Amino acid sequence: MPDARPASYLQEAHLNDALNSAAGGRGPSWLATSFELPGPLDEYALCKAFTDWINRHEVLRSRLEPYADGDVLGMYRSTLRPGAVGLMRAEHGHVDDPRELSARLEAVLDGSTDPLAWPSFVFLTVRRPDSTTVCVGLDHHNVDGYAVLLIAHEIRELYAAALDDRRACLTEVGSYLDFAGPERQDAARLHGDHEAVRQWREFVAEGGGRLPEFVVPVADGDAPAPVPQTGGLDWLLDAEGARAFEMECRRGGGDFFSGLLACLALAGQRLAGQEDFRTVTPFHTRSERRFHRSLGWYVGIAPVGVAVRGGDGFAQVLKESGEALRRARPLACAPLARLTELLGIPLEPRFMVSYMDIRSLPGAGRWAEWNATALRSRRIHPHEVYLWLMRTREGVYLSHRHPDSESGRAAVLPYLAETARLVRRVAAGDPPSAVPRTHPHAPAARAGGGRGKESTPC
Repeated sequence: MPDARPASYLQEAHLNDALNSAAGGRGPSWLATSFELPGPLDEYALCKAFTDWINRHEVLRSRLEPYADGDVLGMYRSTLRPGAVGLMRAEHGHVDDPRELSARLEAVLDGSTDPLAWPSFVFLTVRRPDSTTVCVGLDHHNVDGYAVLLIAHEIRELYAAALDDRRACLTEVGSYLDFAGPERQDAARLHGDHEAVRQWREFVAEGGGRLPEFVVPVADGDAPAPVPQTGGLDWLLDAEGARAFEMECRRGGGDFFSGLLACLALAGQRLAGQEDFRTVTPFHTRSERRFHRSLGWYVGIAPVGVAVRGGDGFAQVLKESGEALRRARPLACAPLARLTELLGIPLEPRFMVSYMDIRSLPGAGRWAEWNATALRSRRIHPHEVYLWLMRTREGVYLSHRHPDSESGRAAVLPYLAETARLVRRVAAGDPPSAVPRTHPHAPAARAGGGRGKESTPC
């Protein structure tokens, strides 16, 4: 049925990008998770779990369709009531080879998560006599990375409840559709002289009119050909090492994220002579309790600049990093699409650093037992370098993606190795000092890098 609630800024920008991409040139944009169910599969119970999960999260029952009215682009929303969605089943045959299975699963995810279609999500199962792997994939406009981590616990609980013929033990959740309207109203109040907009304007101007690049070039020229991205996952610390790292950061007046950010900044200074570490980082926008366990794209992006002078040790850069994050957090309330309107220039993140402490999420203590894994679709981009730092109950890992090119690998992999080395030194009680070095790609220091004025919440 027609639904007057608007798209969020992130949803609107994402769908417009999909609409405006050349035919065949837009890659997939899904996020997914997989996990195990023990024992022989009860198909009825699993189907009930899937449908109960769809009923639980309204965003899954809602479709957004872009339309043009003259020069004005808009979004038309229609939403189905709970209980109106059924499931269709398709068999994909028997597969023994793991690589063929992986390729077939990826093909199904690619073909079933189109952001311009509905449904833009899919459920997959891989059945064995003694267990079943469940995979849930959704286009990004339905979920953020945090929401993906909620799925295994919820569907396993709904499945167990269906098996036991009982009510699932899950807290009530709010609807992302109820979040989007107030978000747009708040963003509409922003104006060119607003303090948050002013600080964003200064940050972008310091970067020559665009958002930060990686610490050294990863692409040739300003308009290189599209390049497939590659990535990986590196464990930085085990649980004991993470506790030691946190204690060292707190002794220095910082916290876990500011400590990781300090190590990233020091790695840039050591390898590239960078005295102004610049990136963007996401902050969640789940400001109300009802949205804490809700599916949706509850993310704002904020600018971060950390000064690293020659001779600065970890303690000093930790302080700078903490101040940078404190200034950045209030600026995440300004959606990038709204800032593009106000500043009159496109804002495309190219170097992003994300941190999440996910130890307290429902089911976090059993992810290893469930073999739960978060997945994301492949990406084609010549410039993007994205880093995701996660603290789990088992420790800390760094997931990354970057251009799969000679320059991309040569730039990113040594940087990640140096960052890991610095993090482990801090955890071992031997925090490093910054040693100035020259590098052919070292950028000139920018005036005031990392030392901004107080920010005003939106």
